[in-house]
Amino acid sequence: MRTVATAGHVDHGKSSLVRALTGTDPDRFAEEKARGLTIDLGYAFTTLPSGEEVGFVDVPGHVRFIKNMLAGVGALEVVMLVVAANEGWMPQSEEHLRIVELLGVNHGFVVLTKADTVDTEMIELAHLELDDHLAESPLAGAPVVVCDSLSGRGLDDVRAALDTVLGTAPAPRDVGRPRLWIDRVFSARGAGTVVTGTLTGGALAVDDTVEVGPDARHARVRGIERAHRTVELAAPGTRVALNLTGIHASGIERGHAAVLPGQWAPTTAVDVALTPLDGVRFAKRATLHCHVGSGEHRATCRVLDDDRRFGRLRLHEPVPLVPGDRLVLRDPGRSRTLGGAEVLDVAPTARAAAAPGRLALGLGPRLLAGGRWARRDELGPRAGVGPGETDGFERGLLADGAVMRLGEWLVERATVAGTLDTARERVGALHRDRPLEPGIELGALARALQLDPARLRAALGTADDILVERGLVRLATHRDGVAGTAEATRVIDALAARPFSPPDPHETASADVVRALVREGVLVDLDGVVFAASALDQAREQVRRTLAERGSLTVADARDLLGSTRKYVLPILNRLDAEGVTRRRGDARVAGPA
Repeated sequence: MRTVATAGHVDHGKSSLVRALTGTDPDRFAEEKARGLTIDLGYAFTTLPSGEEVGFVDVPGHVRFIKNMLAGVGALEVVMLVVAANEGWMPQSEEHLRIVELLGVNHGFVVLTKADTVDTEMIELAHLELDDHLAESPLAGAPVVVCDSLSGRGLDDVRAALDTVLGTAPAPRDVGRPRLWIDRVFSARGAGTVVTGTLTGGALAVDDTVEVGPDARHARVRGIERAHRTVELAAPGTRVALNLTGIHASGIERGHAAVLPGQWAPTTAVDVALTPLDGVRFAKRATLHCHVGSGEHRATCRVLDDDRRFGRLRLHEPVPLVPGDRLVLRDPGRSRTLGGAEVLDVAPTARAAAAPGRLALGLGPRLLAGGRWARRDELGPRAGVGPGETDGFERGLLADGAVMRLGEWLVERATVAGTLDTARERVGALHRDRPLEPGIELGALARALQLDPARLRAALGTADDILVERGLVRLATHRDGVAGTAEATRVIDALAARPFSPPDPHETASADVVRALVREGVLVDLDGVVFAASALDQAREQVRRTLAERGSLTVADARDLLGSTRKYVLPILNRLDAEGVTRRRGDARVAGPA
């Protein structure tokens, strides 16, 4: 099935045309039928002569309902622009065309309706007028069909044009990352919550678990309906209704999205490329309505450069966006469309002043520019590529050698080189100023370099001249301290022999040697109890592994795990709390923020 949206001025016959083509009245509400005016989205289905099934999303043409119109076209790729032959081009004809253009819809055709109300000369004039207005638009050169919905004149030509356009338009892409922009939600007796929308990006199947809305609440797909028929699988490009369990309809709104868990990173801030309409100049800062998919979201827009090419949007709630998504920006005070935007970055971290240079780059370099580290498992959500495309996208980033893979991250080689240079400077300065110090604590150096310890450790691992030992960073050429002396060796061996119930080190070595070894990081003083540093590393690893298996552990559990007593276990757990490896939850410990 393919899905097509109508567009055009009010009372130009969009709903009548859909009704004539499908036998279904897309006007669902009594008020619409009484007034002869489409207020909200309508839906209908038909099968074309080729056998292609088509779902129509009929949109209102009145200027007061432009929000509903935007909800209907936000996820579609094919449009049927309707212009009445007796009235010709009108304001909403123009605004709808501009909106279609801003959304990147490049495929469609035009229908001249109400042909029986005018003579041949008027139809020819209408053709000429269409040529003028469509000349610079995506519909330039698109088929123009003359019809009259009441008499049936030209309806077969409309069906043929639909077949032609759908046959030449690219098939909806299936990248394995489905996203259903919800445009209707209701509770059905005996079924529960039902949402409808046009599916993009991938397929959904019965029993799939989906995340819905900004709170990412989980629901199970109990049933799928397509064109009033129950199916087990819905393909991208399909107009579908999902019956969801585990979630109440009252918590879902038009504009929410249903996606598969873990595939998206909903965001409240995006950097975009701005496209103003003719005569519009975006203000440096403004509060706007941002339309994406089927939703309208309040947003603030900050222009990032003097040429007003780029902007940063901050949305009032998280939305699952990816680079390449198209948005429509409207002035809520004056109720007019200002322009559009293409999403370039869904996780902007750079200062606004530095953003334009990065946003002008291609997608891959843009993700890593400015010293950014990209987790490999986050490439899909950040780049907008599907599971089957991630490996190819990563290979493309690594191809020219400017980007390297460091464990779970991708990062520019220049970024790693800069990190290493700064680390050498800081560690070298410490060695010069305080030669007896064994090195800089890894966490302290990471904070100074504005990195987390794991990334810094990965970067330092690429250098031969910088070492990380016992949590301390030193230059490979640096030798200091007492760790190699016979007295030091005796006390280290004594503590290592009983790692979690160590003897008093002063029984084996002098106080000066013990202090020196603590300063060098070979020994660790925890609340007056001195352990070998290797014992703390061992305890840290055992606690992490146990928390991963059990979820929590008490002091008694830790005592049994380490084969020690409360006297020695408590200082160790307090240290792990301070490091963020663990945190207190009542009488137990759970995994901490680290």
